[in-house]
Parts: sequence; structure tokens; C-alpha cells
Amino acid sequence: MKENFEVYLKQVLQNSLVKPAEEMMEDCLKICIELAGAQGGSILAEEGPFLKFIFSNVATLIGVNVPWDSIAGNTARESIVIYTYAPTDKRHFEGIDGTIKHQTRYLLSIPIPSIHQAAEARTRVKTAGVLQLLFDENLFPDRDVTQGAVEFSLDDVKTQAHYEDTLQDVFWILPNISFGMEVMRLRQTSYQVIHELKNKLIAAQSWMNCLKEDLQDIHAELFEDETIKEDFELAESAAREGSKLAVNYLQLTKIYTPQVEDANLNDVLRRTAADMRVFASDLSGWPVEVRAELDDAVTIKRLDPDQLRMAFFNLCKNAVEALAEFKTPNALLLITSREEKRRTRIDILDNGPGMPEEIASNLFTAFKTKKQGGTGLGLTICKKIIDIHGGSIRCETSPAGTRFIVEI
Repeated sequence: MKENFEVYLKQVLQNSLVKPAEEMMEDCLKICIELAGAQGGSILAEEGPFLKFIFSNVATLIGVNVPWDSIAGNTARESIVIYTYAPTDKRHFEGIDGTIKHQTRYLLSIPIPSIHQAAEARTRVKTAGVLQLLFDENLFPDRDVTQGAVEFSLDDVKTQAHYEDTLQDVFWILPNISFGMEVMRLRQTSYQVIHELKNKLIAAQSWMNCLKEDLQDIHAELFEDETIKEDFELAESAAREGSKLAVNYLQLTKIYTPQVEDANLNDVLRRTAADMRVFASDLSGWPVEVRAELDDAVTIKRLDPDQLRMAFFNLCKNAVEALAEFKTPNALLLITSREEKRRTRIDILDNGPGMPEEIASNLFTAFKTKKQGGTGLGLTICKKIIDIHGGSIRCETSPAGTRFIVEI
């Protein structure tokens, strides 16, 4: 497999940029199995009092807990590489064999170093998880592990004769697995925290209304005081905007797990145009025409239609709101598609007054917004959705209008 390593490494790097962490790690596991010439493999991570299989080439293993006194547990706890013959190693967790319906023979258990260094310099490496590779034949014929396992520290294993021939390429992949595990943990933690924060802010709005009603019943004259009225309005506005920010952030976390299917971008754009016509008709005071001119040559691609529709809707919504706000004569939002060299180009353009440079230069930066009541996450979410689809987005703006150009 040595001659294919550069191809594998390029694939891993590309996947780390455009794929969700889960898919990237699954690909890394497959590559490690192939590089080592193994018959199977798994990635385990700490979850409460157990290690848990989070990825495996055997689907039924995913979610199975493994005790800390197992081979995987020793690998993680001691940060050591263990190579053993499972049938004679008392640490082998036999519940695995029943699940995979196969007798585990030779087992290579490798700690995945954490991207966070240990607090004390040069002490035992902090472990993010464990990579286990299974072999039907002895990976190292000159070592008889049927009578006892061989164990190495991460430094020592690199001095072994078999390292360069068999394991070096696998070790090159470990940092990407560690990075993916960290992304998963951060996303899960942030999702839980923000979700709870959203619930608290919604509850705060409800209790604010209750307090307001109670005070009106007891001291209605208080609400004749402009300062008290303003204080309540500011408190309600802060809770409402905080809740909106939390909802937008939750949207941002969800886009890392796209639901991909065969789809046509033209269908997504037609639905977006229809939604925008309804949205524009609800805007009071100014008519905006929404038109779609789509290229029939656009091909089927692997997409998440719902996420892309959300991205395009946000881009169009900003344009329609600007056209109405500035009362643009003959206001027009035009959506076009064109197939170009196996990529699809989508233009979303309006004939509004354009944007100032300080706004245009920060369009896709989180929390940068000039819109009253905005969160600054809308266009950040758009860009991330398009990034995940392997696409690009840019903006051109002038006093004659604004054009967003998306290529997928």
C-alpha cells in the first residue's frame, strides 16, 4: 500500500476540509485498515465510565461499550501500543466476538493522541481515543504474541523495525482522526449548551410577560412611566434577540451533518423562487418581482436540498428586504443557473443600491451585521453550507445592484 499513501493522504486532507467530521473519520478508518492490510478495524472514544465503539467496519459494533480493564482500556489509559493474540490475552473483551460473529485473532491497539497536549511537558501523551486493527495472520512473524502481548510507548514504537514498513503511514492519519473527534465533542457540547440557553431565554420571555401582567394588575399606573416601559421593552428585546441568536447557532451546528441525495439544483432554485414570491408579497409597502431563469443543462448532483434551499433563501431574503427598504424602482430579484464544465453556477442578483464596502468586506464573518435585530450568522451559515458541498460563493456589489455568485 506504500505506493498509494500519497493518494490516501491527499484524500484525507480534502475530506477534512469539505466533509463533516463523522464522514472524514469513517474514511480515515477505512484508509488505516487498507494501509495496514488489516481485515477490520474500529475507533473507540471515552464516554462516561466506558470506552465506546464510535466507528467500525462492522456496523453492529457501533455503540457497544468496552470496559476499562480491556485491551482498548489499557491502550487509552497508559497511552501504549498493544499488539496481542486475543484468544490468549485475558484482557480481550469477548463480548466483541459475539457481536461480530468472528473470533478475534491478532489485534493491534493504538492510542490516538489528543490534539491537546498533556499539562506537564514531556509526560504521558493525553489520549483522545483508540484505533484497533484486526488481523487473521500475524502482522509481525518474528514475534510470537500467543504467549503474551508486546507493548510499546508511542516513542518506542517508532524505533521498531516494523514501524516504517507497516505502521508509519497509519500514524500519519491519527492526527486527522483526533481532530475529527475533537470537532464532534465540541459540536455536541456546544449544541447542548446553546439548546439549553435557548430554552432559558424563551422561558425568560414568558416570565417577563407574566411579571408585566402582574404589575399591571397591581400597579397599572407604573406603566405610565416612560422609563419603566422602556426598561421592559429593552429586557424583552434582549431575551428575544438572544433566543433568535441561539436558534441560528443551532442551525449552524446542524449543517455539519448533511442528508445527501441525488438532486437537481434547478429544483432547489424553483422552490426557493416560489418561497421568495410569497415572502415578497408579505412585505408591506413595496412590490418586488422575483424571477428565475434556469438552464435545462444543469445535471443531477449529490446534494442536501434542504440545506441548500436554506442557504439560497437567506441570500434572496436579504436582497428582497433591501429592495423594499430602499424602495427601489421596478425592484427585481433574479435567480439564474448555468452549467459550466461539470460545475453549476448560480447567480442571485438584484437591482438595488448595492452595499457599502465595510459591509461587503465582512459578509461571511460571524456576528458582523449592520441589520437591526440581526444576529450576523445568516450569511456565515450560507457559506458553510456551500463549503460543505465543495462549492464557493462570492459577492459583487455596486450602485447598480448586488450579485451573489455560487459555484457547486
